[in-house]
Amino acid sequence: MATGQFVSARRIQQADITGQLYAGVGQGPHNGVLVLHGGGGGGGYERAYARLLAQHGYTALCLEYFGTADRPDALAEIPLEYFEQGIQWLRSRRQVLSEDVGVVGFSRGGEAALLVGSHAANVGSVVGYVPSGIAFPAPTWMDGIEEEGPAWTVNGDPVPYLPVDEFVETSDEGLAETVEQTAASERPGALDGASAEQRRRAEIPVENIDGPVLLVSGGADAVWQSPALAERAVERLQRHDHPRSVQHRTFPEAGHAIRVPYRLDGEVDPDEKHRFGGTHAANARASAQAWAATLQVLREGLGEQADSRHHTHGRR
Repeated sequence: MATGQFVSARRIQQADITGQLYAGVGQGPHNGVLVLHGGGGGGGYERAYARLLAQHGYTALCLEYFGTADRPDALAEIPLEYFEQGIQWLRSRRQVLSEDVGVVGFSRGGEAALLVGSHAANVGSVVGYVPSGIAFPAPTWMDGIEEEGPAWTVNGDPVPYLPVDEFVETSDEGLAETVEQTAASERPGALDGASAEQRRRAEIPVENIDGPVLLVSGGADAVWQSPALAERAVERLQRHDHPRSVQHRTFPEAGHAIRVPYRLDGEVDPDEKHRFGGTHAANARASAQAWAATLQVLREGLGEQADSRHHTHGRR
């Protein structure tokens, strides 16, 4: 561990990828980690998280997939191949070991992490914070999305998704307003309202992930049912006898904002409720414990590469 050292950050603005690269401290080359923001867009907490990964010896790329220059304006029809390009670009850096990388995502980025791990080669660990094992649609509360459709595509085809608008009332004013207008217990969930066939079609094929999986959820999540949504992925992995470790860490008093460890999320009073569920103190405790579990899973999936530069791991 090399915490406290200076972390070099570089803006990446290319035709094929956009993001922020944080170089791992200490003698390299280092294992690489792709970090994926949530539905709020990039440029926020995920950069602080990536910087902390770099202080622990990982070279981390915050890959921005919508809402920035040269990328789509909204979370709609995002090609999974874009994330694969990010993986291969990261692997090609001189300071990165050219084997598998880890993928860590938050919320819709956690959903993306499971999708990427299920479809892409060279993914050695997958970590999803308040993720979903079921694909969701493009969010109609987001500017630029007039009607429900696929959030993701693969090989040009829509990724099947769980319909939301027929089951959940949303606000045209954005996610925060949708959450704040009604308590989570009063909002019907798409997971509860959808038919078994609709849920089955939208399940992410997580059995294709070639590495350990860690999912983190909050029992007081006010955005979506992250414990149940994460558990769908766990159950599918178990049905397919996934050969690597599978963990689902649920924090009953935490909400949706389980993110960067060792800091409160923007409020002075730790006992105050966060707008996305849980108290700031509960979210901070969950973030610290989830961080420790994340480092363990990254070591499990990627750590052996430091001892074997010629190790080959990946499905294709």
